[in-house]
Amino acid sequence: MRSLLLILLLAGAVAAVYVLLTGARQRAVAELRTRLRERELLVEHLRELAWDHRDVSPELATIILDEIRTAERRNRGGELGH
Repeated sequence: MRSLLLILLLAGAVAAVYVLLTGARQRAVAELRTRLRERELLVEHLRELAWDHRDVSPELATIILDEIRTAERRNRGGELGH
């Protein structure tokens, strides 16, 4: 009887830890998705700024737009780093 109670307590503890870890993982994934979306919005904004003001500095606008395109191609291909 004692061993059954111990097994039930242990199973309950394992289940509680699993629920806590699953919740923490879901929060971490949601936080990462939020950060990624914010970064995507920033890049889009920078792209639009470079394009809208290309008459001010065509060379700089070209460099910025090329860097964005290169990074997007690299990320689509699964490569990491610069």
